[in-house]
Amino acid sequence: MKNLLFFAFLLAASPLAFARPVSTFRPAPIQPADSTDLKAYAGTYTFAQNDNIKQFTITVENGELYGAVDSYPRNKLLKQPAAETFKSTSEYGSVLTFTRDAATKAVTGFKIQLMGNELTATKDK
Repeated sequence: MKNLLFFAFLLAASPLAFARPVSTFRPAPIQPADSTDLKAYAGTYTFAQNDNIKQFTITVENGELYGAVDSYPRNKLLKQPAAETFKSTSEYGSVLTFTRDAATKAVTGFKIQLMGNELTATKDK
């Protein structure tokens, strides 16, 4: 009888012994960008050094930023924790980092990480 009670206790306690601890990891929250700030990014950008991609058009719609390459459909651009950085919801997951003029703080262009390559675009006037 003692053996039976001992094994019943072991069986009941085994989930406690092998349970994984609860993770306390929480990813850093992504702060939504202010829609008034997004207007500074809107415009047409030109890639000088690339034959495959000519223009990138950025628009603001309903307080969200969208980007479209040439005649392809647009994709949402999501604000990232790093300053001036957005990630495309396209299948490529491109990351755009915008550049500004030091004196005027106006957006002058961006660098895009696209499929292992970095391309630079300049904002059209």
